[in-house]
Amino acid sequence: MRLIIIGLSVIFFTLSVIVMFKALGLPVHKTSYQDDWKDVTSESNDVIKKLTEDQDASRALVADLQVTIAQLEGKLATKEEDPESIKTIVAENKPRTLTVFGGGTFRSGADVINDVAVSTIENLVEEILAFPSSRVVIEGHTDNIPTGRLSRNNMDLSLLRAKAIADILVTHGVSLDRISEIGYGDTRPIGSNDTEEGRAINRRVEVKLIPEEGEN
Repeated sequence: MRLIIIGLSVIFFTLSVIVMFKALGLPVHKTSYQDDWKDVTSESNDVIKKLTEDQDASRALVADLQVTIAQLEGKLATKEEDPESIKTIVAENKPRTLTVFGGGTFRSGADVINDVAVSTIENLVEEILAFPSSRVVIEGHTDNIPTGRLSRNNMDLSLLRAKAIADILVTHGVSLDRISEIGYGDTRPIGSNDTEEGRAINRRVEVKLIPEEGEN
């Protein structure tokens, strides 16, 4: 798009030079013969008339080019401020999932961590500490099996699972002030609760990072 605008600008400049050249290049007839004066005057009038017509046509073409260039510049400015580009910038500041603790991390109905690879924790902590201004959001989830306790439902259980992961991060150097825990219970399943495999997938904790503006 920019190359098109530059090309049209060059054409506009060239036409302007041609118009100026023609205006300065009018033929001048010198004669000492009075009898030829009428012929010279008539010829000059014809030349001036033709040149005037050429100039009018050139001016019209130049005006059209100016309008075209202005329209292209407007389209270019609109493209540079395209809403899709703005959406991309906004998307860069949305939460980014770093790790999902699922599978055998939690047994059904329990908030005690069953098994977590040390390398998983180390890599997670390293990435979180690399963005010191970002918020850490920990989301807990459960399957749809009741907890069997009157004092604790699946919503409570999911929050306790999120807190269990948060405690691990804090012991590895992540500031508690940066961490937010959320419990969703069984409201956001990603697998079928009709099978043990699906329920195991639903018993998960997702750790997400919300970057500050400019920290991506």
